[in-house]
Amino acid sequence: MTLCISLVRRAFSSSRRIKAGWLVAFLSVGVSPMTVAQLGLDQLWVRAMPPTQSMTAAYGLLSNQGDVPLIISGASSSVAADTTLHESIQTGDRMTMVPVAEVTLAPGEVLELKPAGLHLMLMGIKAMPATGSEVEICLLSAEDKTCATAIVQRDADSMNHHHH
Repeated sequence: MTLCISLVRRAFSSSRRIKAGWLVAFLSVGVSPMTVAQLGLDQLWVRAMPPTQSMTAAYGLLSNQGDVPLIISGASSSVAADTTLHESIQTGDRMTMVPVAEVTLAPGEVLELKPAGLHLMLMGIKAMPATGSEVEICLLSAEDKTCATAIVQRDADSMNHHHH
């Protein structure tokens, strides 16, 4: 009888180890460090405007440094009450700006935010930042919030390539 109980205990114990091994293997398959979306922000700059203005725009390079698509769905700024993606669209002889709800970047894709194209609108600014000052810009995705420093400048020609 003791031999029978001992064999059952060994079988049960062995069975648990096998189940635990399968569980660990199963869980590790679902969490792969290779499937990551990572947003890069580079060469960010904010257009300097007169002190009486309450809005301006930000530009720079966005990149997906990961290996899965990245959806940018929001933005914020240290100086603006509201920061949103906008695109300038030429219709005939008229240029209009339209809000953009989200932007998808493929793995390895680089997207330039630029004047007369896709850009960030910073609205509800109480005190326009001075030329040469720094502004924090953050972009939101389902995976993360990525922030970087943008330099306030007069125009693209005077753009200081400030890397992060």
